[in-house]
Amino acid sequence: MPEAEVSIDLALVRELIAAQAPQWDHEKISYLATGWDNEVYRLGESLLIRLPRRQLGEDIGVKERRWLPQLAHDSGVDIDLAIFEGRPTSSYPFTFSICPYVPGISAARLNRQERDEYVQEFARLLRAIHQIANSTEPRSDFRGCALSQVDERTRVQISTLDPSFQRAALELWQEALDAEVYEGSPVWLHGDPHPSNTVVDGEEPSLTVSLIDYGDLCVGDPASDLGMCWMHFSSAGIGQAFEAYGIAVGSPTWRRARGWGLRYAMMTANLGADDLLGIVGRETLNSLLGSSV
Repeated sequence: MPEAEVSIDLALVRELIAAQAPQWDHEKISYLATGWDNEVYRLGESLLIRLPRRQLGEDIGVKERRWLPQLAHDSGVDIDLAIFEGRPTSSYPFTFSICPYVPGISAARLNRQERDEYVQEFARLLRAIHQIANSTEPRSDFRGCALSQVDERTRVQISTLDPSFQRAALELWQEALDAEVYEGSPVWLHGDPHPSNTVVDGEEPSLTVSLIDYGDLCVGDPASDLGMCWMHFSSAGIGQAFEAYGIAVGSPTWRRARGWGLRYAMMTANLGADDLLGIVGRETLNSLLGSSV
């Protein structure tokens, strides 16, 4: 995890809320989690405070507050938009957001068979988000773009794999590159809908799936988001997800998505032995390359 560029503690968060959002000063504030770009605190029972811990987190927060309302408008998806924007102070250099708390558990805490239970809901949610964007922005250099744009860096990543895995990875990647390029209108993308950004609540038939952390929000090729199906589900579940979404297994979109899945697996596989997303990434490499990783 990148080092923090600013120190955040409970005293600082209390100070910020008291000075800028006194309407919530009576609520209990408690630490919840530290992510790559933000620290998150609970504010009462129904709200969260997301505070950037480095400049990239600030950039992400600004982007989310700018574009998430447009995504919500275009897609009709009930996204938990920020309800308050905090300003920098002499003791804290970034803006911050107060957002609704999404109840449930991280899907990364479930095994693949358990995650298969929300295949239909996940596919429907992505389909709902993937509406034609009424804007050509925001674009990304590493999400939703043509695979040729990330070819060089992907081959570098493949070269770092165990030699016994590299041939299969190169073949899979080349199949993805050779697939027909997406020429449809750019659609809205979550950008990073992996299991740690997926919250599951309830039980079937009333099970709900929500996506959090839209920091990689962009417009482009839906195959980019669909590649995360390999991070979530078993082989059977992946097929069910594409069927529910309306994409044929083996189609150009499916092949591009599988290439994205390989990229996501390689990006996360080197996380720590006990890191939940690292475990998901290593499992995904195993699934894609058919070997023990």
